[in-house]
Amino acid sequence: MVHVHEPMAPGLSLLTLWVADGPIVSTWHSSNPRSRVLASLNRLVQTAMEKVSGRIAVSEDARKTLVSHLGGDAVLIPNGVRVKAFQAGTRHPLFDESKPAILFLGRIDESRKGLSIFLEALPAVIEAIPELQVFIAGPGDIDDIRKGLASNVDSHIIFLGRISDEEKVQALYSADVYIAPNTGGESFGIVLIEAMATGTAVLASDLPAFSRVLDGGVAGAMFVNEDSVDLAIQTISLLENPQRRADLVAAGSQRVLRYDWDHVVDDVLAVYDSVTISGERVHEDLRGQIIGRLSSGIPGLR
Repeated sequence: MVHVHEPMAPGLSLLTLWVADGPIVSTWHSSNPRSRVLASLNRLVQTAMEKVSGRIAVSEDARKTLVSHLGGDAVLIPNGVRVKAFQAGTRHPLFDESKPAILFLGRIDESRKGLSIFLEALPAVIEAIPELQVFIAGPGDIDDIRKGLASNVDSHIIFLGRISDEEKVQALYSADVYIAPNTGGESFGIVLIEAMATGTAVLASDLPAFSRVLDGGVAGAMFVNEDSVDLAIQTISLLENPQRRADLVAAGSQRVLRYDWDHVVDDVLAVYDSVTISGERVHEDLRGQIIGRLSSGIPGLR
């Protein structure tokens, strides 16, 4: 059996579908139901997707994208997290335990990650909580970001740059609030689950994908997407209310169990069982591949 991910993305997964036949499972992660690129590739990719025996979508948004572009349906199985690995976190050495701390985690030069919204909210938060520590982790041009910061804001920020998985666990564990100001293009929200697993309160934009992970705001606080004023208000409220944070942490710790690999793996194995029940094995299928697929998928190429 073969299991591929993101089969519509040009790359190894698509090539695998073109040259293999037999029990094949594909997992769909992306969320972009109105993508012109995906629509233009539909006929080309359809020939490969016809070989897929079992389809998995990691979220409802990913499932909608799949249905919109290719039809059919998929089993909804969320991404998994090894919860125990995040529960065993230790404090990051740069976090001062005596001061409140918030954390942003993501590519700092990717606009949809929402760093600009996060930065716009900081002056009001720092004014209300002068001792605040602000940690920003993720790859990107730090100097370019610093150029636009006022000195009274910059002095509160510690840029961690690109961090290892171990450092990510430490940072999430050490923060009082993990903030996810993403503006769109998210089908799931794996880092929200990782934050909840470390026992940290989560504050996220109210994207549908994030709302589903956070159980509509029960397991994590939410703010109006792309609204830096509301982000500031919600951040201040959480930092000034330890009991509210504790309630969110308790709810998040329960919520995250449904995404633990110990639970998710059973659903994945059930899909594997469903496609291998006949006993057939994967084999090469090079008949009319690549050129044949291209000629049947691209109008005018015969």
